[in-house]
Amino acid sequence: MRQQTRSRIATGLDRTRLLRPAARVREGWLAMRACEGPQAGLDGLPLPPARLRLLVDGRSGDPDHFIRIGGQMSDSIRAAVAGSGTAIEELGAILDFGCGCGRVARHWAGLEGPEVHGCDYNAELAGWCRRSLPFLRVARNEVDSPTDYESESFDLIYALSVLSHLSEPLQHLWIAEFRRLLRPGGLLVISVLGEAVVQRLTEDERDRFDRGELVVERPRMAGHNACTAYHPRGYVSERLLLGFMDIRRFDLGSPELELRQDAYIARRPLKLL
Repeated sequence: MRQQTRSRIATGLDRTRLLRPAARVREGWLAMRACEGPQAGLDGLPLPPARLRLLVDGRSGDPDHFIRIGGQMSDSIRAAVAGSGTAIEELGAILDFGCGCGRVARHWAGLEGPEVHGCDYNAELAGWCRRSLPFLRVARNEVDSPTDYESESFDLIYALSVLSHLSEPLQHLWIAEFRRLLRPGGLLVISVLGEAVVQRLTEDERDRFDRGELVVERPRMAGHNACTAYHPRGYVSERLLLGFMDIRRFDLGSPELELRQDAYIARRPLKLL
């Protein structure tokens, strides 16, 4: 009920064009409350400031949580890739799409083998990664246009909590771009909000979700946490990932740190249809 109330308030602010400034005020307030923590993690890499961590997390700037959740996500990706028949060390190039301030990417610092790339539309986040994570090859993209990468550049692309904050047209634009960027047989990993969080939806939204429809709240805020998309499983496998093969759902969380997201891994066919 509390989440539904927050959603209704956000929708009302969006209609009056006040949501964007209200979001900035909220982020500033949360950043003031957040603990800055140490300047570096146990891995020896710099920690981003609380304000940047909040842009990625949306709720908590806690530095320990930032490190733990990023490590768990990287472990889950590694396991999913291995489950598809390939050790991550055997890949040629990896792209962290929507890398933020390196929550997941920092955990590839000691990875031997593949080149690790990251991109984000937020210039400040991309700039922090470029300065602070020297092993990561960082680029900036736009919210609504293709990247500058050459076709078939990557063996693995992952986009965690990215499509959950995009309008439906932008989601399909980026899925098509991922398909272009993947080498034949390459792997795509995405995470979305699904059945685990349907209690956030209004009755009308829940009816649409149960019919297999994508539900997007506040699409004008695409690219920000205030834009929230909810993905039924059938929509992901039959529409969003249309053109991919070997689609499989996997757990991004663990018993110790539950993540209420649906994660999927899929393979680009050897020949595009």
